[in-house]
Amino acid sequence: MGIVNTIAEFVTAQGCKNAYEFWKTTGLSQATAYRLYNNPDAFPSKETQDAICKTFNAQPGDFLRYVSDCDEDD
Repeated sequence: MGIVNTIAEFVTAQGCKNAYEFWKTTGLSQATAYRLYNNPDAFPSKETQDAICKTFNAQPGDFLRYVSDCDEDD
């Protein structure tokens, strides 16, 4: 499967209740914020990762996770 984003889960734990709050908090474009929040398969660009990290004082590993193909069979 590869890398998936766990942004919705991560930002909820940081106090954002929905995609709208994620968008407003980070200052990302609306389309990018909503796409990332609603689609775990969407991969954030380097610039977007940087914005998320700066906003939430985080590391990319806090909102990105590797899922191997073997994990899908379980």
